Amino acid sequence: MKIERLTVSGFRGFRDRVEVPFAQGFTVIDGRNGVGKSTLFDAIEFALTGHLSKYGEMKAGGESAEDYLWWKGDGPAPAERFVELTLRDGEQEIVVRRTPIEEPSPAVLMRVEAGMVNAGLAPPSPLPQLCASSIIRDENIASLSLDLSETQRYAKLRQAIGAIDADAWSDRGARLLAMAKKRSEQARAEVAAANAAIAEASRRIDDARAAVAPEVAVNDAREQLSKLLQFGPTPPDQLLSPGREFLALRERHARDIEELLLGWERFEAESAELNRAETEIELATTAVIDAEAARALLPVPDDVAIVGPTAELVASLHELRTLGSSIGVVEHGCPLCAADHDAASFAAGLKRMAGTIEQLNKQASESAAETSRRRAAISAADRKVVEAKRALAQLVARADEQRAALEKRRLTLGSLGLGQDAERIAVLELRDVIANEMETARHALRILGTLAQNRLLETGTAQLRDAQNRLARAQDRAGRARRAEMTASALHDAARRAGSETLDLRLDRVLPLMAELYGRLRPHPVWQDIEYSIRGDLRRFLSLQVGDGLNPQFLFSSGQRRATGLAFLLSINLSLAWSRWRTILLDDPVQHVDDFRTVNLAEVLAQLVASGRQVIVAVEDAALAELLARRMPIKRLGDASRLTLGLGTGGRSVIADRSSPVPMMPRVLAA
Repeated sequence: MKIERLTVSGFRGFRDRVEVPFAQGFTVIDGRNGVGKSTLFDAIEFALTGHLSKYGEMKAGGESAEDYLWWKGDGPAPAERFVELTLRDGEQEIVVRRTPIEEPSPAVLMRVEAGMVNAGLAPPSPLPQLCASSIIRDENIASLSLDLSETQRYAKLRQAIGAIDADAWSDRGARLLAMAKKRSEQARAEVAAANAAIAEASRRIDDARAAVAPEVAVNDAREQLSKLLQFGPTPPDQLLSPGREFLALRERHARDIEELLLGWERFEAESAELNRAETEIELATTAVIDAEAARALLPVPDDVAIVGPTAELVASLHELRTLGSSIGVVEHGCPLCAADHDAASFAAGLKRMAGTIEQLNKQASESAAETSRRRAAISAADRKVVEAKRALAQLVARADEQRAALEKRRLTLGSLGLGQDAERIAVLELRDVIANEMETARHALRILGTLAQNRLLETGTAQLRDAQNRLARAQDRAGRARRAEMTASALHDAARRAGSETLDLRLDRVLPLMAELYGRLRPHPVWQDIEYSIRGDLRRFLSLQVGDGLNPQFLFSSGQRRATGLAFLLSINLSLAWSRWRTILLDDPVQHVDDFRTVNLAEVLAQLVASGRQVIVAVEDAALAELLARRMPIKRLGDASRLTLGLGTGGRSVIADRSSPVPMMPRVLAA
């Protein structure tokens, strides 16, 4: 199967529709940097796989290469966006078309895959691997040069060969090993937890056994407590609750007795005092009655005033006399009463008035004194009544307190089974009896309380058996988990070794071809042969040597190292036994025409074309393109094509020129 035609529109740098025909023999594409040569190879890979492998999983600013597959330049938007690849397999033509919203049908992809690979030999998902080995890009040539370390070179070669299907098995082995390790850790944790449970259960059993009382002591405690409770034959466990209630009652009685004994003398004193208080209450009641009777004989405070001249009246008369004296007789008349007076009679009248005022003043003073005395007597009587009532209330309150205390004492004695007039000696004897009963009850309850330890012992024993069973199961799981971990580790190592061995088998075909291509490309004028060796078991190294064990990494120039990388990639493509794709695409394999390795490359490519392969080469130098076109074999018109790319308006990529090299005329050099 070969490529016949590529048509793109709105794809990356190609805004307008561009159709690129490819010759069945070779096609040389030239154009300066940035005109879209690599984009044609991108379009071929995108049509076959739906993505661009050269960017990998690269992301920047939250974007990826998938965001830049289609035209993003200035100017009007493309009329349509698509990539269409036409393949030819003999007489059969297959068209693969992709758009931003449309993918080729599975039937088309199956036809492509059937035409490009041998189904019985191909790895899973062969098209990406086939593109990786058939599209030889400039960056791949550089990455497979001698600049890489031996481990990196092995990894790149392994990826380029496509021997990565063993990675799936290695990854599965790694996941299986991780799962086995996790289960092993869980099993070990279960064993540790079961051992801890066994230790805890054993401790509880030991504590319960230490706390359990002998059977003889239990029987004695049962008899003693039954006697205290006045019960008949009763199971021990049925005595616990009544026994605790009995003990609580006896403890309350003990506190009541202590309170009685502490206040015994005070109670006796208060009994005598209560008798005296009752007599005093009778006397205080009589005093209140007498005070109230004496007060009743006195008038109300507002009615105690004496009728007679008042001080205010005397003051007014004195002021009137003073005024009349100061005025004197006015026109043979008195200024006060308008009576007829002369000076002598007026003076005599003022004298009489002065005597009258003095007498009235004396009467007013006596009246005020008498009023004050009566009011003082009333106030004293009122105070005596209030004080008598207060004293009576205090005596009554004190007597009520004493009666309440005595009543409480009588009730306490009654609750203890003693009479109200019990003597102190009887209370002391009862205290001793209650103390003995409490001691007996506490001892019996403590002994009977150990019966709960029997249940704890039974529970602990059951827990111990359960923990031992769990330990046995956990140890069994831990053993199986360890064996599974060892098996998974062995499988993982076997998968890695099998992958390496599979790669070794492929390299057995590739490495000799690499050495041959290296010799044909002749990157170095002195060391024209190169030796390859792979070492390491799980970690692999690819070493290169020239001459007598010399490392070319430190001898070759950058151009010579690129030629070595190109030999790698060409040999990989040519050694794929499962590939039926007869096309090799090279993106900028050499840098300029002055490089003497260009002629060697042209000879190698000419041999590939002569063997029936389709070669598509993109270069930047027009002179280099011309050299390659002239060196390629042309048997008939249409076997070769020459394209030149350029930039149109708005930065869009266009085909600036196309031509078809013609075959040489037969016998042109014959004599």
